[in-house]
Amino acid sequence: MHAMKTSMIIWDFDGTLLPNEPHDSEQTLMLYKLRETGEKIPFFIRALALILLYADQKEHLRKVFKRFYIRFMTGTAMDIFDPVCTRLAANISEADRQAIMQLANQGYRMIVLSCGTANLCEKTLQKAGLAGCFESIAGNRFESENGKISTMTLYIPNPEDKVRYLVKRKIEPGRCMAVGDGYTDIPMLDWAKISVLIDRTERKQIKYAHKNYHFVRSLPEILNIEQDRITHRA
Repeated sequence: MHAMKTSMIIWDFDGTLLPNEPHDSEQTLMLYKLRETGEKIPFFIRALALILLYADQKEHLRKVFKRFYIRFMTGTAMDIFDPVCTRLAANISEADRQAIMQLANQGYRMIVLSCGTANLCEKTLQKAGLAGCFESIAGNRFESENGKISTMTLYIPNPEDKVRYLVKRKIEPGRCMAVGDGYTDIPMLDWAKISVLIDRTERKQIKYAHKNYHFVRSLPEILNIEQDRITHRA
């Protein structure tokens, strides 16, 4: 790949930089609070949390899940992010870490745009030794008061907000590669000149076969995409 051809790579986080095995970062955070903090949570709230977790895994009730997630996590100590992100970082393979670092070393500007929780993105990438590869990480941010989660500021609540973020900063789609894994990334993938869909299970290629996307099963495969395009043109 040559940085002069694609100057910026825009990454999604959950399912892209972080494999969902089997839960994404927000689901993992909720499960940690439910199962490992020892906090007394009413049965009804526990049951509702698990129902919405399952729905979110199946890509249903996204906005309902987000509203519940924010209320459920409010009042939780901010230090919960440390053990959860340590666990999440362990899910990023050495091969994926090397691929990300190689792209950064080749001179690509890289940013992360997530409809998820920025606090989780930042600390997970930090614990994986990758935070320095990205010039910015944008998502929805938990705010704190007296060391506890007080509210969430929604900077990128919806898939379309990723494109709005890029347009507002006058980032040119013709000089961008976008990398995502699913439905919250479609507007961003459609906007960018080069679009890469991470399909680790090879189930999404059929669903999005009508799109002009590159389908890859792992991050190291991205290293070859632009070179392949140049060779094909030749």
